Amino acid sequence: MKWEGLYIGGLGTYIPNTLESSDEALRSGRLTREDHEKTQQISAAAGKSDETAPDMSVWAGSEAFAEFKNYVTVDSSPEIIVHAVALHTGLEAWNGSAYIGNKLGHPNTLAVEIRNTCAGVIVGIDIMARYIGSNGYGLLTAADIWRLPLFDRWASDSGLVYGDGAAAMILTRENGPFEVLSTVLTQNSRYEKIHRGSASIDLPEYREILPFSMRARASDYARAQGFDSFWEANSKGLQESVFHALQCAGVKQNDVKVWAVPHFGRTLLQRQCLDPLDIHRNQTTAKFGALIGHTGAADPLLGLSYLRSERRIRPGDYIGLIGIGAGFTWGCAILHCTGQEE
Repeated sequence: MKWEGLYIGGLGTYIPNTLESSDEALRSGRLTREDHEKTQQISAAAGKSDETAPDMSVWAGSEAFAEFKNYVTVDSSPEIIVHAVALHTGLEAWNGSAYIGNKLGHPNTLAVEIRNTCAGVIVGIDIMARYIGSNGYGLLTAADIWRLPLFDRWASDSGLVYGDGAAAMILTRENGPFEVLSTVLTQNSRYEKIHRGSASIDLPEYREILPFSMRARASDYARAQGFDSFWEANSKGLQESVFHALQCAGVKQNDVKVWAVPHFGRTLLQRQCLDPLDIHRNQTTAKFGALIGHTGAADPLLGLSYLRSERRIRPGDYIGLIGIGAGFTWGCAILHCTGQEE
C-alpha cells in the first residue's frame, strides 16, 4: 500500500542493561559450539525479574510520546493502540495492550493485541495507517521477554538467540522524523506448521516439561515435510513484499541506504533474508542484532532507533524495515528520513 502524508512522529525503545554473553552461555551448557558457529551471536539482552514485557512497552511508549511532543501539540489521545507480541504478554486471559494504554494515560483508547510474531511491527503500521483519521494518530508497541522456565533464549530455537526488549512508535498524519512511504504484507499460511510441528495446540506448555522447544517442532516438520519448499516460498514471499513496497514507494532497491532486518543468527539471516534480496550484511542492522539478540516484533524499530543513534542515516535517506513472522508473514515498510529532528 502506498501512503501519503504518513509519519513516524516519535520513537521509543527499552533494552535491558544486562547482556548475557555467548561465552557465559557456552560455559553453562545452554549454548553448543555448533549453534554458536551458526549464529555467531555475541550477547543477548536479558531483563531482570521486574522488567516485564508490558512494562517495557510502557517505558518505550513514554519515550515515543516525549519525542512526538517535540513536533506537535498533543491535546488528544491516540485513536488506537496496537501491541505486537511474539511469545507472551505475561498473563493469561488479559489484554496487555489495555494495560499499556491505561499506564500511559489513555484508558479510553481502543487497545488491540496482535500476534503476527516477528512481523508484528510491519503489520501494526499497516493496520494503524488504515485506521487513523486525517488528524489522528496511533501508538504501536512491541515487546517480549524470553525467560526461563518457559523459554531458553539460547537453546529453545535453532539458528538464532533471543533477547529481551521493547520498542514503540507514534504513527501520525502530521509530522515526524520519518515519512512512511509504503507497507506491503505477504502471507502463506501453508507453513504455519513449521512452528507447530506435531505439538498439541491444547495448551501443551502447561502440561509438558519446560522450557518448550521450537527446534523440536521444526524438526518434526522437517522429518515429515522437508524444508525445500519452504525456502522457495520464503524467498518468494519476502521478495514480493519488498519489491512491491519499493514499487509503491517509487524508489529502487539501490536507493535504500540501509535495512533494519530481523535479528536472526548469521547463517539463518543470510539464507532467509539477505540472499533472497541480494543485500550485504553491512547494509543492515545485523551487527546490532548480534549484540542484543532477536527480540521478536520489536526488531525493526529497535534497528531504526539504532541507525539514528549511530548516525548511519541522514535527511533524504531511504530506509527499509523488514519483518518475517511465523505463520508465515513477510512484511516490508519503506521510510524516508525527513530531517525534522535536525
